[in-house]
Amino acid sequence: MPLPLIALDGPAGAGKSTTSRQVAWRLGIPYLDTGALYRAAAWAALKAKVDLKDPAAINRCVEKASISFAQTSGGIRIWVDGTDVTTAIRQPDVNLAVTPVCEVSDVRRRLVAMQRDWAARGFGIMEGRDIGTVVIPHAGLKIFFWARPEVRAMRRAKEMSIDGDPTAIAKLAAEITERDRRDMSREDSPLKQADDAIILDSSDMTFGDQVDFIIRLASERFGTRLYAATTHS
Repeated sequence: MPLPLIALDGPAGAGKSTTSRQVAWRLGIPYLDTGALYRAAAWAALKAKVDLKDPAAINRCVEKASISFAQTSGGIRIWVDGTDVTTAIRQPDVNLAVTPVCEVSDVRRRLVAMQRDWAARGFGIMEGRDIGTVVIPHAGLKIFFWARPEVRAMRRAKEMSIDGDPTAIAKLAAEITERDRRDMSREDSPLKQADDAIILDSSDMTFGDQVDFIIRLASERFGTRLYAATTHS
């Protein structure tokens, strides 16, 4: 029976992280949000006041930074130079900074190496944008997560408690569309569906439906056993 190593890719705001965490908990396997590592690198660049239009300066900054992470009962925690940045990396300024940082090839190579070390145990669920195509193309199950931009914008707005502001939602939708364009068109490790990935369009699915979809696929692919309670009259 193969070990469950799952690669889950998709654009920003599609719901990858929350779904992956729940799937990992249900299957009893480790989980890694690789986007958090890139956010940590972006946080380091912002803290150092690096010019985000200067790839070489970004690389020098990230090369000097000590980025570490650990899986806890509450999810992944991230440290940069000993400072816990788990909450800080979710702030709006990091949202804007992470794309130019992601586009620096040397930064990607450094963080991909960390991700592959994590996956070397042979099992777990890893989510990001180049997991099934670059980081762990040998994963036994690859899923490409998708949702319509307007749906992703509304989800993000709810997380930020601004879902009652149409102007803010429209701005988020524009930012998401631009992030998609840049992620898909970058030269190094672009966001794209692996040839053998299964598409999961979450636009009209409940959270539970998304989790159950992946759990069923994992059961079929890795031979894991599913149990359900039955009621006897």
